[in-house]
Amino acid sequence: MSNKNTKIAYYSPKWISRRLDDVIDSTVESIGCFCVDPVSNFTRSRILTPKTLIKFILGLQAHSLPSEVSDYFTSSDIDIPSVSAVSQRRDLLYPEIFKSINRRFLSSIDNLSTLNGYYILAQDGSDINLPFLQDDTQISYGQDSIVCQYHLNALYDCINHVFWGSRIDLPTKKSEVNTLIDLINHRNYPENSIITADRGYESYNLIAHCIENNQKFIFRVKDIDTKNGILTSLSLPDEKFDITVTRTLTNVQTNEVKKNENNQFVFVPSTSVFDYLDSCNRFYNLSFRIVRFKIADDKYETLVTNLDENEFKLSDFKDLYHLRWNEETAFYYLKYALGMLYFHCKKRQHIQQEIYASILFYNYANLIIQNIKKKMEIKKTKYIYNINVRSALTNIRNYFRNQIKESILIRNIKKYL
Repeated sequence: MSNKNTKIAYYSPKWISRRLDDVIDSTVESIGCFCVDPVSNFTRSRILTPKTLIKFILGLQAHSLPSEVSDYFTSSDIDIPSVSAVSQRRDLLYPEIFKSINRRFLSSIDNLSTLNGYYILAQDGSDINLPFLQDDTQISYGQDSIVCQYHLNALYDCINHVFWGSRIDLPTKKSEVNTLIDLINHRNYPENSIITADRGYESYNLIAHCIENNQKFIFRVKDIDTKNGILTSLSLPDEKFDITVTRTLTNVQTNEVKKNENNQFVFVPSTSVFDYLDSCNRFYNLSFRIVRFKIADDKYETLVTNLDENEFKLSDFKDLYHLRWNEETAFYYLKYALGMLYFHCKKRQHIQQEIYASILFYNYANLIIQNIKKKMEIKKTKYIYNINVRSALTNIRNYFRNQIKESILIRNIKKYL
């Protein structure tokens, strides 16, 4: 596969922490944008200033809220606030403040790595179990059970191991494609990126939005023998191939469409969504590249993409797509190493704060890990060593809470390889 472009610049944990602090400070200056009442909230002097509250939520562990408050504020110079005071201050804060800080924080880091000049971003989702609330309007009631969950959709950087975007949805998963379309339209991630996604994102509408927004993509689709996928009705060989096709989507049933010579037309019924067809635009030409390669003796993988064949050959796609599995590992660390399974409240607003805060802290921690790893790689060794992420996350949280010094943090991370 093509070579990875790694920027050699090394940033210390202290530098990354200062960068996060600067972003939090600038965000707090416009705290009114993230408050329930922008006129009166956080205007009076309190022990829990907005910055203190934000950093407290970022540093939460898997303990009870009284224990968290006692542990976090014991070493500080200010009085320990009551648990009730913490909850009341959290009531004033919108969860989106952590998304804003995350976006600005990542944009301030200039030594991120790319592949052939591209960031490889993966879109996927993961279910998060919630504590039960009797009057919760966001609970999904099935035939035999009650589903009390959120579905977290996230856009993950497979090379730099950070989350560029995220959104919390209900557990039906019907909004996954629309969430990705929304992320693409708002483009709060690097311009030079390639988005990858699994078969759940197979959609003409999504492909069209990518092309209209000049977004590079690689989407896994159902194979050639399926009856209800993008490749249905196309005459394709049962072997590896790399071809470009053009399909004409339409919402009218003319004689030409019904005849459908060479399988050119795809009829879009009124029950389906395609944003580029309306009463004035009845036809839409959609061109994309289909690559199919063998992954086992009798098994193939099929992808659709708009990557240029002169830049990425058929042989590159197996490794390119494989990178997206790093997001599955990231969800694991978010839940089981950072404790995103253990919430300190039942209020949905507070839970959303903790979910977005966990993502921000994960990014902060991984930037420290990746930079320490870069410094280790400068010294040529016989073997390649990986950092123990679980241990590193624990030490970085202690460092964030001012419980250990930078030198101790780096020593501990380098010790567990």
